[in-house]
Amino acid sequence: MTGTDTDYRERLAAEAKRVRDSGDLGRSEPLIRLFDFLVERSLDGRIPREIEIAQDVFDKTHDFDGMLDASVRVYIHRLRRKLAEHYARAPGDPDWISIPLGEYRVVLASPPAADEAVEQPEPPVAPPKRRVNRIWLALLALALVNALAWIVYVDRSSGDDGAVRSNLWRPIADNKRPTLVVLGDYYIFGDAADGIVVSRLMRDFAINSREELDRYLMLNPDKVGSYVDVNLHYLPVSVGRGLRSLLPIVNAATNASGERPGVETMSDMKPEIFKAANVVYLGFLSGLGALQDPLFRASGFKVGDNFDELIDKATGRRFKSDWGVVADGKVPQRDYGYIASMLGPTGNRILIIAGTRDPAVAQMAEIAADQEQLKAIDAKSGGGAFEALFEVRTLGNLNLGSSLVLARPIRAESIWQPERPSGAGNSSHPAN
Repeated sequence: MTGTDTDYRERLAAEAKRVRDSGDLGRSEPLIRLFDFLVERSLDGRIPREIEIAQDVFDKTHDFDGMLDASVRVYIHRLRRKLAEHYARAPGDPDWISIPLGEYRVVLASPPAADEAVEQPEPPVAPPKRRVNRIWLALLALALVNALAWIVYVDRSSGDDGAVRSNLWRPIADNKRPTLVVLGDYYIFGDAADGIVVSRLMRDFAINSREELDRYLMLNPDKVGSYVDVNLHYLPVSVGRGLRSLLPIVNAATNASGERPGVETMSDMKPEIFKAANVVYLGFLSGLGALQDPLFRASGFKVGDNFDELIDKATGRRFKSDWGVVADGKVPQRDYGYIASMLGPTGNRILIIAGTRDPAVAQMAEIAADQEQLKAIDAKSGGGAFEALFEVRTLGNLNLGSSLVLARPIRAESIWQPERPSGAGNSSHPAN
């Protein structure tokens, strides 16, 4: 270790002690534990992973899933704000501790120049009954994804004409209806254990809107005051990558309609849109929203124990992604992607470009714009409604490639009405 390294470590340790002793971090034990943990790891030259912080600082179990529990990111956000407020009160300190965006470590930084404006903390006000920390990253991400989508839309050339003539895109090109790209987003709500401050964001697949949260609270009154609506949704990171691949081909397929395709989130979709327009869904299988029931009525698959698993209805064969191994500290190497074309309720066309997790979503978006890959699907699926399943090779969140598992026709009729229970109907007209 060089003298420079030793000096830096000593300065970091000394500044961390000054910050802690100042009391500006507040009395939140989890926040202080997080600060001490990051300082310790940074002094050792190690950057911890999110799951390591969750287990060592917040006592989470081995099955912690950062997609469903945003505790670590919420506390990192709070700690970053506490540090900013501390140095706003002491602008003359020679060394400032900061947390780089997107990283789980602390570093020493120089204070801003004297002529730079220093943001002052807002004056204290009487706290409301329930205070929500400013967790706006999800909203910012959504805005950035939409901005990215339209930048790509304008700047990139039209998609491959050969791909437009495939069984996937030809129905959209031929029916000349308006087309909407729908992104599978997720509703998240806050957990305010003390009834005042939201300490973490939560995702529950059974709670997909404010109204569903209200219904849940009616059935679980012990959670009233703890589970709170914070008006937030988030998008998987693969959606942005997928849009980059998809928008040129969507643009090319919709030229005949004379209308520019729109981009919308599933949570903002109105039911009547599924009747009036063509829809191109992009996202996780778990984010299908109102499309989930009709799709799986048409499909030869059903969902397994969770949305990481599909089961063939006819054979019972299971297709399960590797994401369950993350809890054991292993790197996922297999995911499953899904592409389908189904008939809408008024003759419109609904395309599903989805996956169990991020790598598969990104891979399916690439395949949906690739003429040769679409030809392989066409050869097995026929010319009508169809589905195709791909096994995707992954390295964590990175998609490395894929192989077509199957492609086949799917049911096209009577998928938009709930199926009748067995034995229902007029007994004088038995099914043949």
